[in-house]
Amino acid sequence: MKTLITIITIALSTLFVNAQTSSEKKLLKTLNETTPKALQDNKVPGLALAIIKDGEVIIKKGYGFSDVIKNEIINSKTGFNIGSISKMFTAWGVIKLVEEGKLNLDDSASKYLLNWKLPSSEFDSDKVTIRNLLQHTAGLSVHGYNGYETKDKLTSIGESLSGTSNPDEAVELVMEPESKWKYSGGGYSILQLVIEDVSGKSFADYMKENIFKPLKMKQTSFNISKKVLKNSAKAYDEEAKEIPLRLFNAQSAAGLHTTLNDLILFAKASFSKNPVISEQSIALLIEPTELSKGNYGMGYMIMNRFGNFTLSGHGGSNEGWQSGFMLDFESKSGIIILTNGSNGKNVLFGSLQDWAKWHAKN
Repeated sequence: MKTLITIITIALSTLFVNAQTSSEKKLLKTLNETTPKALQDNKVPGLALAIIKDGEVIIKKGYGFSDVIKNEIINSKTGFNIGSISKMFTAWGVIKLVEEGKLNLDDSASKYLLNWKLPSSEFDSDKVTIRNLLQHTAGLSVHGYNGYETKDKLTSIGESLSGTSNPDEAVELVMEPESKWKYSGGGYSILQLVIEDVSGKSFADYMKENIFKPLKMKQTSFNISKKVLKNSAKAYDEEAKEIPLRLFNAQSAAGLHTTLNDLILFAKASFSKNPVISEQSIALLIEPTELSKGNYGMGYMIMNRFGNFTLSGHGGSNEGWQSGFMLDFESKSGIIILTNGSNGKNVLFGSLQDWAKWHAKN
């Protein structure tokens, strides 16, 4: 990997900057100074970033490399795995079915599952509802997933839930539902199967037809095809060595691939009337829950640590990828950060702090 800050700076591409105020130019200057150094210091090849203010993009930039060997630089069409940000989209998929009358949030998930059931335990599995699956309050196991390096390792989501090929993916009821907040990617795997059983389609196809296509997110997919990989960044580990892109049985929890441009479309759709779900449903998804101590809604993390504003969104963390998507719904503002390195969290959190300090004053 090229480690000199100057080289990363040369690879910095200004993708879009509109007519900016002096304050916005100052933010851009700060990002241009801090981001290349953070990439170099943390051995992260590249980053894509967008900042939205009053519903409009004011900064859209790429820093560094999508492919170090080929010297390909990050741009707004570069593909990234976004890890657990996938859960936010899964929540939209579920709420879409709720709005259509095909799901009820307070029904037991078992009502909709055709060929898989939670294994018996000392707890009542009928209390595992669609709502508490979305909220991480269902009392389930499996915090997260490691994924697989090749497609031949993948199984159906039902086999994953049962732990047939990988015991670490077996989802079980380990505490009383609605007794405590416990993050569970396994719960979102159940939602993936619910969507498949209710819609009669594969999860990836349902999401493409009902979420991504209406929002014109043409470069977003849970199906990692050759077309998706053609425009994707390479993934890099903690030492900036290229590693294989990991694939997931648990697509709903961690498997989405997308671009900065498409996430901007999603952010804008989130702020206003859109062709997928109502504004009332979005408000429901971002409503903080008591059991999470106000830190989680349904598919959305809630953050109040940066100032007199609330951020709703999610972070994403998979080997070789770190990302963040946070929106201030009150001001229709936000930040999207995508990286292709395992140490990317150290970089993106700095960018998030830079933006948050600026946002608090503007």
